[in-house]
Amino acid sequence: MKDVAGFGGNGGGSGGDDPPAAELRPLFLGEEDSFNRQMRLAAAAHRSGRLEEAITSYMRLLAVRPYHAELHNNLGVALRIIGKLDAAVAHHRTSLALDPDNAALHSNLGNALRAANSLDEAVRHHFRAVSLKPDYAEGFFNLGLCLRDLGRVDEALGCLSRSLQLAPQNTRARVEIAIAHLMRGDFTAGFAEYEWRKQLPDVPPPEFRQPAWDGGPLGGKRILLYPEQGLSDVLLFVRYARELKRRGATVLVLCQALLKDLLLSVDYIDRVVAEGEQLPDFDLHVSLLSLPYLCGVDVPAATAIEPYFKPPPESRIRLGKLPRARLRIGLYWAAMPGQQLDRQRSIPLAEFMALAGDPELLFFSLQGGAHQKDIQQLGANGLLHDVGRGIYDFAEAATALSQLDLLLTIDAPITHLAAGMGMPTWLLLPTVCDWRWMHGRDTSPWYPSVRIFRQTIPGDWRGVVDRVRTELDIMKTTVG
Repeated sequence: MKDVAGFGGNGGGSGGDDPPAAELRPLFLGEEDSFNRQMRLAAAAHRSGRLEEAITSYMRLLAVRPYHAELHNNLGVALRIIGKLDAAVAHHRTSLALDPDNAALHSNLGNALRAANSLDEAVRHHFRAVSLKPDYAEGFFNLGLCLRDLGRVDEALGCLSRSLQLAPQNTRARVEIAIAHLMRGDFTAGFAEYEWRKQLPDVPPPEFRQPAWDGGPLGGKRILLYPEQGLSDVLLFVRYARELKRRGATVLVLCQALLKDLLLSVDYIDRVVAEGEQLPDFDLHVSLLSLPYLCGVDVPAATAIEPYFKPPPESRIRLGKLPRARLRIGLYWAAMPGQQLDRQRSIPLAEFMALAGDPELLFFSLQGGAHQKDIQQLGANGLLHDVGRGIYDFAEAATALSQLDLLLTIDAPITHLAAGMGMPTWLLLPTVCDWRWMHGRDTSPWYPSVRIFRQTIPGDWRGVVDRVRTELDIMKTTVG
């Protein structure tokens, strides 16, 4: 989602050699050259990622030029990036009021509204942007992203394709087209196109001297699978190791330390190495995220009907029981701070209190990190038993999950762990979610044991939890 403001009139480049905005000189009214120079310095700090510095500089300049459209726009962009969305939207509205026929300003307001989950209004501004400027590649790109968020995937593909026609060098558009294909279940086209992500500047190539696997014969070869993104993708795509093993490879997996003990229990992996450990000898390497494309999404490993994760034989975690409890339920409600889409996909713990107070339901928190304190802050210690505090890796999490009847969770790595174990997993999703869960489905092609509960109104978790409560009442009647 690129922002197309002028950045103080300074054309391109990283700005890494420009003087920092902290060197700004006193600004006096009427000094046009001084104002423009300081705008360039602030924009250079912005481009180089020194956002707080840039915002401070923009604010100083705003005191002198309160009706400067570009200044309000740049400030809105910076505020959006650091998550101050209400202020970002307000600055973009001011910018647009000062220059109402500027296509870029409509598009950037649309970007801020999209970040704030005001998708319908965002689409209106993006439509206005491309109406004002029909050859506006970035405008069609941003419009496509918004339409995709709204589930209008075919329209999104049209806009993203038009953007690519206007700017054939835009690799990001190719990647977003791939995601649109994946969201609507066209996995063959989606994963093929998704290989373009490797051309993005934020996806550096791995530093291995051995060649990358290109899908060729594997008999007698040692192949290293490595993580390209986060924990969830390792948990989802490591299933393809089974297919590589079937083709005659010795399968080695490089993974995050938190996953090592869990992956040691996977039958078709020959060796697991945690990041930072000495790598064994190998002949080929491949990103786990490229395996669906190289292996084929229609191979038996893709659906993974058989569970492929299991808990270790011994663990110190033992979950208690109560005589009247018919269901033991795990709960995970908040993404780790700083994760993409954290604002939308996390659910306030207070929303789940509508499920508490039923003696036939026994709840266990599997929440890790800073949000463990939510239990005490809400006074829910007697309603939600904190297991997450004692879980230090995914093998121990698997042990806890194996003692439960159900997991209620947001989109998080633990979702993939539970589903990969084959346990009943109810996934609660916002209106805009990750492509791995597609659009409009209440089941997952990746995990037969997953059931999806989606928001129907942006930001409304109460309606989702109400549907969960109804289904829990039904589920209680099916257990002995």
